[in-house]
Amino acid sequence: MTKPRLNTSVEIKDSLQGVPTPTSVRIPIPGKLKPVVKKKQIVGRGQVIAENPTKSAYGVGFEHASIDGMVEDILPDAILIGPIPASKEGEEAPVPARPEPCAELDSLAGEDLCRKLMELGVRTDRLHAARTLIINGLNPEPGVLVSEQLIKDAQDTLKAGLQLLERAIKPGTVKLVVAAGKQLSLHGCTTVTASDAYPATIDPLVMLAATGAERPDNVDIISISDLYRFGRVAETKLPLTEAVVTVGDKVFRVPTGMRVQEVLDAVGLPYGTEWKIALGGPMRGETIFDLGVGVPEECTAITLVPVNLYPAVQPNPCINCGECVLVCPARIQPGMLSRYAEFNMFENARSQHVGACLECGMCTFVCPAQRPVMQYLLLAKGQLAAQDDMVSTCRLQD
Repeated sequence: MTKPRLNTSVEIKDSLQGVPTPTSVRIPIPGKLKPVVKKKQIVGRGQVIAENPTKSAYGVGFEHASIDGMVEDILPDAILIGPIPASKEGEEAPVPARPEPCAELDSLAGEDLCRKLMELGVRTDRLHAARTLIINGLNPEPGVLVSEQLIKDAQDTLKAGLQLLERAIKPGTVKLVVAAGKQLSLHGCTTVTASDAYPATIDPLVMLAATGAERPDNVDIISISDLYRFGRVAETKLPLTEAVVTVGDKVFRVPTGMRVQEVLDAVGLPYGTEWKIALGGPMRGETIFDLGVGVPEECTAITLVPVNLYPAVQPNPCINCGECVLVCPARIQPGMLSRYAEFNMFENARSQHVGACLECGMCTFVCPAQRPVMQYLLLAKGQLAAQDDMVSTCRLQD
């Protein structure tokens, strides 16, 4: 069996493409957001459908309708929007209310601008004022082409996003990190080269390459995809309603919540029971079992892998080979930590620094026992985070 190439940089040949607007969408709603629409409500493209209840300027962006339609259902993790029903005889067809361009966007700055950007659908929780800003221009995973595609085809949008960020957080220095040997640049950025060999392309390791320090306190990092989202809002002055995803060997703009099956049909990519499909890249993506799920705004790829190409990952026992330790960029012991998680020994996992895991997936990739090592570590991190959250909200009763 030949292992796939782990270098992420590629030669971009095609242009960024669009897809036909779907008649219905299933828009994922992050747990922090609260729906503000009701069933059977008519909504227009760009209308707020879920808000972040925080009063802060920094947080997860609001969600907006990506098509004109009617709210068909409100699920715990998604809002379904379908076609507007035909009007009854003698009645006028309902006209969806679309938001007007945000005229005040050009006059805001600082926290006020960050708050408005969050309301327009952009995540601002990764930003802090007056810090060094690193823009990760490396393709995030093998087979995910988004970053280099956007640098090639969306220079004006990226420039608009950078100008917006300069007003929002006034970064002291802006560095663009690109693959060594690539002649890529962005106006207003100092270009830094780094390895494109995965996992060196993930944010913590890119930050290390750009600054020489691990987890520096005065540095923020965002991806080219993040910068593109800021730029789209800056250009249109309208809410964010699209994702940019790699499908096969091309990159497409798709409406937020467009169902995976409809995306694959629109781009002409075959699929079926002989394929495994994931939202995200091959190393960190999440396998889906329902092609009716919608594409989130921050999704960078829809990955298809033939079912029999690799051995199936199963909860097999660890064979203590140490392969995962050799490839772990966080220098922890994934095999031991996975066993702690497997047997609900989460405090042991905490004491052995499971929180340092970078979630790159290399441990699972190299495991000869085909154990879901990273998934066990994610389980431990999730359980510990939930436990800490519960403890922090506990109050003694009078």
